[in-house]
This record gives sequence, C-alpha cells and structure tokens, in this order.
Amino acid sequence: MTIETSTIYPTNKHNRPAPPTRVYLHGLDGLSPAIQIHNHRFFRRPSAPIVDVIDQLKSSLAEALELYPPVAGTVQFNDKGEIYIVMDKEGIVGTPFLVDLKETPYTQDSEDLSPRTDVILPPMASTLAVKVTQ
Repeated sequence: MTIETSTIYPTNKHNRPAPPTRVYLHGLDGLSPAIQIHNHRFFRRPSAPIVDVIDQLKSSLAEALELYPPVAGTVQFNDKGEIYIVMDKEGIVGTPFLVDLKETPYTQDSEDLSPRTDVILPPMASTLAVKVTQ
C-alpha cells in the first residue's frame, strides 16, 4: 500500500482565546543537548477497524494542537538571532500525518524514529513520531 499523507490542524473544539502570535525562546533553549524520548504505550487490540483507530489518532492530535499551540507553530529566528515560535495563521502550517499500512511481523522496534542530533530542528522537521502496530 502507498503511504497516505494528510495535514492536521488545531481544532476549535475548546473555544480557547487566540495564542500570542510569537513565543520567544530563552537563549538556554538553544543550548540543550539533543535528547531522545521513547514513550511506549501498550493497549488492548480495539474492536474497531484500524482505519477508525487512525481517524481517532488524527482527531486527538488536532485537539492536542489546539490545547498546546507552540507544537503547532513554526520555529523561526530574526536578524538578531532570537529564536521564536510563530503561532499566527501563517505560522501554523499544519502537522504532517503519514499512514503506511503493511503486514509486518513484530520482532522489535525496527524503525528508530530518533535520535535527533540537531539542537534546533530544521524548517519543516517533524517534532512528533508515532508508530502503531497491531
């Protein structure tokens, strides 16, 4: 099967006030070493078809992007070298959501979704990766 790609945007489900258009990062935010976080969650097999599970993941991500706007924003910097997250309509370009369904026996975590060695992620880099196996 081919990889299905869609773009997820924040919902307006919670009617929250608009976030600030920019959030400036502290200078120390740029000095942090790259870290790798593995957060494994195990759930019972759902009775719903996998396409319904994928749709639920998409809607949950959209809601999370509304509740935590910096994740939906775009990291930029100005002429002074100040790093900030843009969260206006132009700065929220959507979060890529890729689905690749394939029959593969699970033996171990074969795809390493990290680590990132860049201190600051390059433009259009993903900040979140989720792998669902059944």
